[in-house]
Amino acid sequence: MRNLKPEIFRKRVVVEGFYEVEVDEEFIESFLIELSRNLGMEIIVGPIVFSPDRYSKLHHGVGGYMAWVGSGVSIYTWREHRFFTLDVYSCIDFDVARLVSYVSSKLRCSDIVWCEVGYED
Repeated sequence: MRNLKPEIFRKRVVVEGFYEVEVDEEFIESFLIELSRNLGMEIIVGPIVFSPDRYSKLHHGVGGYMAWVGSGVSIYTWREHRFFTLDVYSCIDFDVARLVSYVSSKLRCSDIVWCEVGYED
């Protein structure tokens, strides 16, 4: 991706996978708080946890968002597919291997992929 503002540090990582744990609103809340601590991020707002179950015929699961001093994180789950997408955006550097290890362990992933957005110099 072309870097439109190279003097501003940004790091974006998308993690997706299949999970083996039972995911509910309490799980997502705990997951996001622990993730923040694990990455050393200071929480500003959240976690905000939600479910589109009452509103959607297409998407059933639980999602959540948390704002950090260094930006934020969001997660979306699809119950019937046991699938999740996690997006991390930060203006503070963090260890991607640590992120992926935490997510894989906490969600007991049967399969997991991730991608860091790259910027051209």
